[in-house]
Amino acid sequence: MQIRYAIAWAMVAFQCTDAYNSTSKGDLNGWYPCSEYTFSDEGSSTGQVAQCAVYSAPLCYPGICETPPGVNSEVDVFVKRLPATAADPATTTNVWLLQGGPGASSTDLEISMATLHSELEGAVNVYTMDHRGTGRSTKLDCVAAQVTTTGSPWGDEIDPSEVPAYA
Repeated sequence: MQIRYAIAWAMVAFQCTDAYNSTSKGDLNGWYPCSEYTFSDEGSSTGQVAQCAVYSAPLCYPGICETPPGVNSEVDVFVKRLPATAADPATTTNVWLLQGGPGASSTDLEISMATLHSELEGAVNVYTMDHRGTGRSTKLDCVAAQVTTTGSPWGDEIDPSEVPAYA
């Protein structure tokens, strides 16, 4: 059942890949070899070598918000991929597996990544990422917007004016 759920989410992410590629702004620091399983001492069970990178994304996009003075204008987002082995990774389809729950890192998806890559016989690149504030991505610092306390003037609602203060 879990693989069906993962495949469903992967197909949704697959549909978004072209839109992401056409609107993406920021810098990727370059891919480097990394373990297929983050917390394994045994290395890859499939012989597949994963690749990792850190993408530096803008904190604010034009027309959405403005980065306040003294706040870093970029956030780092950790990305991991299993490159296609049965096709050219530079031109083949990309499938993304995204973590659903709040606060969860992508390490929980690594088994699903390897399984999906194997089930699709290495015909696609399989990607995942640590959402901002999780895992190896830039941590959240929402001192000005503590939505469960009196720190936010809007209580449990986040006003767009508060977004830049999340840096």
